[in-house]
Amino acid sequence: MITVKDLSFSYKDSSRLNLDNFNVQFHGGLINVILGQNGSGKTTFFDIITNVIPCPKNVEGLPKEKEIVYQLQGLYFPNTLKGKDLFRFFLYTNHKNTITITKKPYSDELMSPFELDLVERIWNMEFGKMSVGERRYLSILAITLIDRKLYIFDEPTSGIDPAARYYILKRIEQLALTKKCTVLLSSHTLHDFEQIRCKLYLLHRGKLKFEGTYAEFLSPSELSNPDHAFFLQVQ
Repeated sequence: MITVKDLSFSYKDSSRLNLDNFNVQFHGGLINVILGQNGSGKTTFFDIITNVIPCPKNVEGLPKEKEIVYQLQGLYFPNTLKGKDLFRFFLYTNHKNTITITKKPYSDELMSPFELDLVERIWNMEFGKMSVGERRYLSILAITLIDRKLYIFDEPTSGIDPAARYYILKRIEQLALTKKCTVLLSSHTLHDFEQIRCKLYLLHRGKLKFEGTYAEFLSPSELSNPDHAFFLQVQ
């Protein structure tokens, strides 16, 4: 369990609090989904708990830094790097890695026929020729194979098609359900979480505005549209 108590933070020379008396607990066994408008404090919070910004004592239960993996949106690699090389980059930086990367595309029993076909197709494809969804799927797949205590995914499904979003989230869900770890994820695509085992946390102006299940998030709007529920919460 990760516990945050009365956490406030603002950047130097800024009069705005990015986090304002933020209190929350995150648990294992599900995906902890952080929601919020742009500028609500999501990435600032991720930077704090990964010590990109020095982490204060207000945050308890964090594992050591080497037990944390933090997926960022803006990772850039040489366009000539092939899929298998990208996979190797992630796994071979893992101090606990036991997976050997070969010319044969990676596969495991959790992968659907769609995923098996995708990995086979891009295994020897140059990074510069992959779509955003292909790059993101391969990166997330590799990250879920890294053995850590805390996984943080910063908008892992941003800008990609519904099929890729589904398989990425299912892979992350499986990670949360099967490993003794804590998984945090930020997203703006709310519909994706209807069939995912998760708990939602809404950050608004640095404060925790909502905490609960997907169904509970929808209940104030009395509609099935999570975007409308989101709109009502941030007004």
